[in-house]
Formats: sequence, structure tokens, C-alpha cells
Amino acid sequence: MSSYSVPPEAETIKSLLNISAIIALIFGILYIIIGAITLIFLMGIVFIIFGVVDIIIYLNIKSISELVDERRYQEAKNKTLTWMVIGFILGGIIIGILLLIAYLKYDELIRSAGLPPPPPPPPV
Repeated sequence: MSSYSVPPEAETIKSLLNISAIIALIFGILYIIIGAITLIFLMGIVFIIFGVVDIIIYLNIKSISELVDERRYQEAKNKTLTWMVIGFILGGIIIGILLLIAYLKYDELIRSAGLPPPPPPPPV
């Protein structure tokens, strides 16, 4: 456990990322199952592709969360933008919207993280 306090914005971002990851994983598994069942039709391939993309989004959200833990906020913000766009197009609107909200929260986090911590109190 680290000795610094986690900014509230970082907690909000991590919560949004966790929810997005869970939804992406659930959608990914469901799409792959539906795709496997309907593979005899041409639509099965489309579901499998969407399912695989959702699993990839899930894995990348986990790495974004690690970047937030490491306080590499700008890098996490840039990576979130990429997966937010992919989430809107191929992952589902819900995933895209949650990642958009997380993306917008990064500005507050980066701004608050840029301020130096207050000086320690004078010795007594």
C-alpha cells in the first residue's frame, strides 16, 4: 500500500474504468456465445468480431487502470481516448459513454495532480 492519498478524481476514473471493463467482458462473452450459436448464418461472424473487440477493450481498460495507479495520467487519458472511440464504434454505446465520462474526468485529475503538495507543518 502506498503512503500517498489517492485523489478523488482518480477514484472516480478507476470506478468508471472498472464498470466499463465488466460490461465489456460481459458483452464480449455474450457476443461470442451468440456468434458461435448463429455461426451457420453469416451474422455469427459479426457477433464473434464484436465479442473479440469487447474482450480486447476489457484487457486494455485493465492496463489503463494500472496507468492511473502509477499516476501516469496523461498517458492513461490518451489510451482512454483510443479505446473510447473503438468502444463507441464496435464495443457498444454503454462502454463508449462510460469511457467518455472517464476521459472528461482526466482534465480535473491532471490539473489537481499538477499542484505541488502542501508543505509539511513547521517542527514544534
